[in-house]
Amino acid sequence: MMGRVILLLMLSALNAVISGAYAQSDSVLTVSAQTERVKLNEQLTFRVTHDNFSIKRLGLDNRERWQDFNALRSHQSGADKPVVWGALRVYNRSRSVQRYIIDFGDAYIENASAYVLDGRGRILDSSSVSFDEPLLNRAYIHDQIMLPLDLPASQTAWIVIAAKQWPQQLNTISLWAPQALQLHTQQKQTALGVNAGVLLLLAVAAFSLARGSRRLLQISLGVATTGFILVMLLHSGIWITYFSPYTPEVAAYLVPYAKQWLLLSLVWLVREGIKRDLKTTRWLPLINFLLGFELLVLVAQPWWSALHSDAWLSVQASVWLVIATFICARAVKLTTDRITRWFVLLLIPLSFIAWLLVLPRVNTIWQGLSGIVLYSILTANVLALILAQLDKTLARLERRINSLKAMKNFYRDGYWRFLARSNEGWFELNEKQQWRRVSRQFLKIMGINHADVLRRHWSTVDTLFGEQAKTWNDKNRTESWEHLTSVERLDGKTIWLQIEIFNDGRGRILEVTQQVEAEMHLNFLVKHDALTGLLNEREFHRLLQRQIERQKPLALITLKIGGLQVVKDQSDPATRDQALLQLVLSLREKLPSGTRVARVDEYKLGIFLNDTEQAGFTLGYQLVQVCREFRFTTSHRVFQLSAHAGVAVATPSTINVSSLLHRVEDALKLAEQSGEFSVHSATDDDQRRLQGQVERNWEQRLRQALVNEEWLLFQQPMVSGNRAHDKHCFEILLRLPESNNTDPDEALAPQQFLTAALKAGIMGKADRWLLRHVVDTFSENPFAATRLWRCHINLSIQSLEDDELINFIAQEIEQSNLRPEQLAFEIAEPVVSDNFERAYRLFKQLRELGCITVIDQFGTGFNSFRLLRQMPLTQIKINRFWVQNMLLDAVEAELVMSCIRLARAAGVEVSAVGVENDDTRTALLNEKVDYIQGYVCGRPVRWNFSGA
Repeated sequence: MMGRVILLLMLSALNAVISGAYAQSDSVLTVSAQTERVKLNEQLTFRVTHDNFSIKRLGLDNRERWQDFNALRSHQSGADKPVVWGALRVYNRSRSVQRYIIDFGDAYIENASAYVLDGRGRILDSSSVSFDEPLLNRAYIHDQIMLPLDLPASQTAWIVIAAKQWPQQLNTISLWAPQALQLHTQQKQTALGVNAGVLLLLAVAAFSLARGSRRLLQISLGVATTGFILVMLLHSGIWITYFSPYTPEVAAYLVPYAKQWLLLSLVWLVREGIKRDLKTTRWLPLINFLLGFELLVLVAQPWWSALHSDAWLSVQASVWLVIATFICARAVKLTTDRITRWFVLLLIPLSFIAWLLVLPRVNTIWQGLSGIVLYSILTANVLALILAQLDKTLARLERRINSLKAMKNFYRDGYWRFLARSNEGWFELNEKQQWRRVSRQFLKIMGINHADVLRRHWSTVDTLFGEQAKTWNDKNRTESWEHLTSVERLDGKTIWLQIEIFNDGRGRILEVTQQVEAEMHLNFLVKHDALTGLLNEREFHRLLQRQIERQKPLALITLKIGGLQVVKDQSDPATRDQALLQLVLSLREKLPSGTRVARVDEYKLGIFLNDTEQAGFTLGYQLVQVCREFRFTTSHRVFQLSAHAGVAVATPSTINVSSLLHRVEDALKLAEQSGEFSVHSATDDDQRRLQGQVERNWEQRLRQALVNEEWLLFQQPMVSGNRAHDKHCFEILLRLPESNNTDPDEALAPQQFLTAALKAGIMGKADRWLLRHVVDTFSENPFAATRLWRCHINLSIQSLEDDELINFIAQEIEQSNLRPEQLAFEIAEPVVSDNFERAYRLFKQLRELGCITVIDQFGTGFNSFRLLRQMPLTQIKINRFWVQNMLLDAVEAELVMSCIRLARAAGVEVSAVGVENDDTRTALLNEKVDYIQGYVCGRPVRWNFSGA
């Protein structure tokens, strides 16, 4: 009995201790380097003391003396302003010391301090600020107080703040990471800068309109807009940030002058806007008096300091707002023009915005988001004013344009009448199509001296210009007859004439021989090579495609000429071109009629003829022999060239030019392998032999890489979609170096040699080598193994056929310091679909072993969702092509979302591959995808010990 009582007492005491510990425990704020703005008012506990209170007497452990934010706001203080203390426990989960900013959110605090204390109450870091000058004498009241603090890494510390301020007036206190604060400031400055830039463009537009119409109203609007821009720059802090960061007092000095300039420009703008409507009223003299008064104040401002005061500027702005409202309302009643009414009404909100800018008790709203809204309203107001004036200006310009069009038509008709009868060769026909009279210029163009000679050789117009020239007097014709034709003169010279015959029988001619010849030459250059005169590659391909579409017999020859580079290196490019030109002339002598020749590359010629393969092979051999016998002689030496020829024939199964060109290129490769001056035809046997040779080369290279362990390993990170969990995952990528280049973009991926590797049985061995290398690397680096969450390894189809693979994996994991769940094995969906039974058995064995199973390229086949239901899966990787296009194609976006929903229903993790921009990443994170992989998270880099 006594034992039970003692046990109950011990349990009660333990419960009291635990309850007391929980009662005394404080909430801890967790931060990191990625922490953005955190509001602290609801998390801080506060204490109010007198001015000379020391931090050592705070009593952080005695929580009875502290109160929450709501209780603080109702705290009653004495006559003197107290010191408000705030305390909060913060844990910095970063692995290094991080700097943060304490934002007091107020500029009206006389002094403020911030401290970092450890668990024993020792001060680790501190920062403070105080002002000696009175509050209203500060140059930048709107600047908030921000103090930097350094928090120790991976431990809990106290943040204590102190501010001399009334508890009821304490604003929102925030904690910023410097990067987030800088981004916030940049976003705010960018928004204000955009408004300033738009206002500047509007001012330029106003001045431009004034230049076009020479009106003072547009000039005054541009001056007023400039005044708003200047005050805006000074208020928003853009001036201090970009124009005078080292001398900010310049901005404080310019503020009163800018406000006075703004008031003066507004008075001038209103005067110019209403002077026509209020010309006979008493309001116009009042406006003139105010304009002179404001100008006088602006001139006297540098010498009379009283004119700088905010009170004086506020009185001016208030009086002006009242007067402008009454004057504009009066002008609206008197005017009948709709555009003028809108313009005058828009002056009232413009004056109100100026009043808000000038008034010292109101201009604080121009900071932050409310200021951006007001600046946007100001911009819209100025834009509406300019559009109202632009509407009236455009109406006036439209009338002027119509007048100019009428003048243009008049002078154009006169010009054409003059041109048809005097400047160019003109003529007149009778009803029988005979020449009634001609001008001297006409006879000069035709190269004859007298009109009788013209009538004797070309009695009617059709004998000179063709039968179609008779249609000029067709009753159904509404326009003049125009034609371009060539005419042979009596002296034998052929000229090109631009002819026009009007309905009344009069006409004109213009010699355009030079223009036509120039166009013909340009057309020739478009389709031919400038050096050799042969067809160029584009025209050659077009003619080939036309012959293939007509299903005509076609033999294609590609002739590669060697030795021209030697001519260029040992002489100069001009000599090389001369040698090529002479060779082309020699080759053309051997070509039968109807053969098309083109220069398809710098040292390649393309020839096709409508004949059989045997004829093409014979012609190719003849051309190669011409190259063998060709000699090019210079003053220093004699050059000999070499040549190879590939022949291919278009068959009924040939679809387009590309397939035929690939065949002839393969034939040319075989000819080059056969030795100099060889000709080869692209038959099926040749294709198989060439493919076999390529695969044998790959097989030899892959076996050498496997023996000498010449593989390259790269890693690409996989970022967790849950920001609360920092999971260190990456995928190991197997690559083969290309020409000793270790750049991941230059190394060869397995897709490029997969066929040869599978036929040689190398990929299964490569998979085993990769797994062993990963395990050995982590065994040599146990610290990297502790940091690892998952390492993804790809398996090929040969690994599915390896029955001993699971024993090999189990043995390697048993001998390593890795846990099975740290290894994830990926197999592509097409391989799993084609080998379902083997893949199922391997995945089941891997799951029993404790490893992670992943299907890559999920969604590429028709059995994707069947695999999701039946396979023992841990994770799927969505097809990268769907992910990359999900923001552009609604169907592919829905496919991605369907995969996520189905995988979540099946209890399978989802990884999105191919994420290349922030918008796609944000969309996927909103869908709560588990992992993200792509260039937005990191590009593949060489895998080393530190990277693991």
